[in-house]
Amino acid sequence: MSGLRSVQVVNVNDNHNYVLEDNTLQRILLREDVKDLPLVVVSVAGAYRGGKSFLLSYFLRYLNSPTEKRNENGDWLGNETDPLIGFSWKGGSERHTTGILMYPEPFITTTAAGEKVAVLLMDTQGTFDSSSTVRDCSIIFALSTLISSVQIYNLKENLQEDDLQYLQLFTEYGKLLKNEDGSKAFQMLMFLIRDWPYYYEHAFGAKGGEELLKKRLEITDKMPKELCDLREHIRSCFDKVSCFLMPHPGFKVSNPSYNGNFSELSTEFRNALKELVPSIFAPENLNIKKINGVKVTCADMYTYFQTYMTAFNSDSMITPSSIFENTKRAALMAAIREATSKYTKIMDAACNTDTPSMPGEGVRVTHNQALAKAIEAFNKKGKMGSQKEIGAYLTQLKRDLEDQLPRYGLMNDGKYRKLAFEAKEVFDNTVKAVHGENLFCLHPNDVEPLFNEAVLAASTYFDSKRQKIPNVIDEEKNKFIQYLGKELKCLQALNLQNNRHVITELKMNFSSFMEGLVNKEPPLDDNEYEAKYQESYRKAIETFDQRRNRPTEFPEDVFKLSLMQHMAAQFINLQAINRSKNRKQFMMALSFYTNHMSLFWDPDTCCLHPNDLANEHKLASEQALKLFHPELPDEMEREILKQFIKSKYDDLRELNDAANETAIATAVNVYVEKMEKATEFKGWWIPTLGIPYLVNLANRSSYHEEAKEAALLNFYSNRRDRMNSAPDKYYNELIKEINYARMKY
Repeated sequence: MSGLRSVQVVNVNDNHNYVLEDNTLQRILLREDVKDLPLVVVSVAGAYRGGKSFLLSYFLRYLNSPTEKRNENGDWLGNETDPLIGFSWKGGSERHTTGILMYPEPFITTTAAGEKVAVLLMDTQGTFDSSSTVRDCSIIFALSTLISSVQIYNLKENLQEDDLQYLQLFTEYGKLLKNEDGSKAFQMLMFLIRDWPYYYEHAFGAKGGEELLKKRLEITDKMPKELCDLREHIRSCFDKVSCFLMPHPGFKVSNPSYNGNFSELSTEFRNALKELVPSIFAPENLNIKKINGVKVTCADMYTYFQTYMTAFNSDSMITPSSIFENTKRAALMAAIREATSKYTKIMDAACNTDTPSMPGEGVRVTHNQALAKAIEAFNKKGKMGSQKEIGAYLTQLKRDLEDQLPRYGLMNDGKYRKLAFEAKEVFDNTVKAVHGENLFCLHPNDVEPLFNEAVLAASTYFDSKRQKIPNVIDEEKNKFIQYLGKELKCLQALNLQNNRHVITELKMNFSSFMEGLVNKEPPLDDNEYEAKYQESYRKAIETFDQRRNRPTEFPEDVFKLSLMQHMAAQFINLQAINRSKNRKQFMMALSFYTNHMSLFWDPDTCCLHPNDLANEHKLASEQALKLFHPELPDEMEREILKQFIKSKYDDLRELNDAANETAIATAVNVYVEKMEKATEFKGWWIPTLGIPYLVNLANRSSYHEEAKEAALLNFYSNRRDRMNSAPDKYYNELIKEINYARMKY
């Protein structure tokens, strides 16, 4: 690599006048081998201490490398330990480059179309340092932009609104010196974002840069006019605007002893260099300098340098009008900030986490009051600009504050949902206080009075935690009460299920005890058998009454009647078998059925697809009947056996139904818990966290799918066999309940 160093072509003296280093510039631009060649000028400008010279020195490596090494592997970077030379650079906090520097030797190369061109590299004085005036910075930037065909605007970490504002200040000169034919004054502007930290939002490189640039230069309907004008102004000044995101080069670069060798650069920075540099200097990407649509040669550029320097040193040069525009904007924005602060204080005081939620319409009422106070504050604040401009800002203020209303509505809605959840817990606890850890089991007519007690408790709690807004109806409270109204049906269904479970369990226990008496040797006589029956009957009725959570005043009870009728029928049939000479064979067949079904299914630990239970019942029933006098069956006793088997099957089916319904309830609870956790109130009312909560809302569909999957897994974990593909009413009921529960979110 050549040992040449960059040279000064424009200097700034102590009086802040610009001095053209004419002899130096002639040696570069008027050489015989380049003076007639079209020119490609790549300039890097931006804030001081931003690494412009460091970057330009790597440009030199590419241009100095053999053509065959300018590949995607980055062979052009050369030896890892080579020091970085070309443009003078060093670490530290003070300005290192002043005026405009240029590499003293143009690089002669060929475009993709085969045209020979000269490539020049320029470095500019860092803007806004402690030694330069605004005029110094703007003129240096404008001069480099006017001269270059590729202007790289070197920025640190991000492309922000103030960076665009600085660009407006600089390019105002370009606007004033717009080409007479109406073409744009500048050709290519690249925002080069150094040390880009948000790679997880936009990837390093040109693609991520274009994504960022699209966001920053986007013009929306709600955007203030001056911001729209700024973006249009940038586009109107340049033929092409691009952006490239560079990673941090690595902390070793800041070491005073670092000599620029790329072995100590981060891998990400190396990869970015491999993409960036060819995007500017590869033959297909070379951008020839044009003015008024005509290609500029090196000799032409020498003349333009002289002309521009004369113009910029003239006292008649107009100061950029954007300085005054920014002053006006600052005053107007101060009024906007004060008005916004007034609005925010009122709304935060009414809607922050320490205050109870309010009716939804109350948020609108409070918003209107806060908006009126904000407008009053804006009108009292001193401002600059015409009434038209002030009116535009006031309109924008109103629009911006109206845009805040949904955020406070979401904040209030989150507190309402939290309150509704707590009030629902009060409802549930009121019900649970009646049954405790036992099954919820009441006389059917006692369910509604308990429900009314629970609703009253929940409503009272809700009111105690709710702001009252005068003349505003609490529609959310009404909806909550309506929601609780649906719980009555759920409680009635649960009560029905649990009553069925209790009587089925008592029926099975009674049958098991009475069947055991039939196996006694010698057999019990009728009096002994009936005495045992009466004792077992009484205990079953007592147990049933004890399983009820509350005594009832209603004499008629369909569940107790069903239990009594079952026991009476069982007694009559079993007494007949107890007298029979075939009682051993009868009980063997009945025991076979019972044992077979018990081995197949344990009703205390799982549930079955109804078809699985029915199929197994059919198999066990056929085998049991074959065991009972298959040659000379007693038709009466055989019918009794069938009745007993059917009775046991009905009991198992009742328990299986109850177990399936319980599995549904448990799975729905899993769904609700998952959804509550995914959408729980997490302090998203803080303005800086508003957007993540909106994203949270947008993700509700994915939350639903995840919670639904968890619920189905829970449901099937209670199923002994999940392989049955036949229609499943319980699965269908579960999906229906999940979809109903989803409406809450």
